[in-house]
Formats: sequence, C-alpha cells, structure tokens
Amino acid sequence: MGSGVIPFSVRDKDVYFLFQRTFTGRKIGYLIDFGGGLGEGENYQEAAIREFVEETETMYFSDNLQLAKRSIESVKAQIPIVKALFDKTLSDHPDYCCKRATINKLKPKDWQTFFVKFPYRDINELNCAWENDRIKRFKKRRELVWVRSDELLSIYASEPNLLWKRVRQLENAREVILAIQKGFTP
Repeated sequence: MGSGVIPFSVRDKDVYFLFQRTFTGRKIGYLIDFGGGLGEGENYQEAAIREFVEETETMYFSDNLQLAKRSIESVKAQIPIVKALFDKTLSDHPDYCCKRATINKLKPKDWQTFFVKFPYRDINELNCAWENDRIKRFKKRRELVWVRSDELLSIYASEPNLLWKRVRQLENAREVILAIQKGFTP
C-alpha cells in the first residue's frame, strides 16, 4: 500500500505539474511522482504529504536553502503546510485522485496518487542545491521538473515510458489532467 502526490501550479496562463528525477537506483531517467509506502497508522493523504516533504528534503517550502535538510523536526514542521494545500484542493476537487491500475491480478497494487495545487516555485535553486551538495546533507540527489499540462498529456498519449511505472499506470490520469487544465486556465 502506498500513495503519492503530483503537485500542480498555474504560471503564465498554463498549468504545470511537478515531477522529480533521480540519479541512482532503478528510477533513473523517469518522471516520478512524490510517493512511497504508508507508514504505520498513516492514511493515503498523510503518506503522500510526508513523502513530498521528505523527497524534497524540506527545500520546497524553505526560506533558507542553506538550512534545509531532512530531519524528523523539519519534516514535522512542513507537514501542516502541505496538509493545508491538500485540504484546500481536495475539498474543492475531491476527484483529483487516481488509483493505480491492477496489471497483475495476483499482485494488485493498492496505490493512490493525488493531484494538489501548490504555489509555484522556481526550482532552479533547489536543483542547484542538490547538484552542489558535497557534504552529503541530502539523502539522494534529485532534480525537480515542471511539465506543462499539454506536454504531460502528450507523454501519456505517445511516450508513457518516460513516466515511472506507478505514474504511467494511474487510472483516469488523463481525465484528471484535462479537468485541472480546464479549471485553472483562462
């Protein structure tokens, strides 16, 4: 069981979706959501919120990237920020959620991914912080990528192998992306 989040934001009259890429492990080269397994006692939303904060190493909502790092305290401090974004988006749009399709009927995947509106942030400084981390402050080097909604729809239609499998296997993802695109652009 697990869950994830794909943040989206509106900028210059376009909707952008935030993904990450990693530089080690089996997910190299893919556009990946922010997600993972449910911790003890967590529900899907709580796990997705925690995973976002952990996987961005608390940098996304940090005012000072020099001080940002993943610790129990810093993660706990940012969870209410992300929870408020989940609450706002999902109270207005409870259908901005997709389950993962069951490919293997013998091993079904119990997974939910939420699409949540986040404030736009220039990610260049975050990516530079990961790239220039020589003291191993961060657990894993990542790169954040904003993908415009029409580009993401095109990837789903013609190049789904650019997406990490759990993102590629989301049921109704295209419909949710279209609804977000329609609802948040003039």
